[in-house]
Amino acid sequence: MDQVLAYLLISASSSAATRVDDWQSNWGKDEFTEMATASVSMAFLAFAAFALSSLISGYNLCTHDST
Repeated sequence: MDQVLAYLLISASSSAATRVDDWQSNWGKDEFTEMATASVSMAFLAFAAFALSSLISGYNLCTHDST
């Protein structure tokens, strides 16, 4: 489940990043675009946390000792 959430999070944040860039080029920087940029940055950080969690859980699953 964490891999699905990580995929959805990275795809949504990459889409939002392109929209924020489009908004800034059309209407300039304002408070809304700054908040949107911060939101995209936080989404990428959350993706990094999900990716790390996925790697750790995959490692634990593969190295589980059943004795």
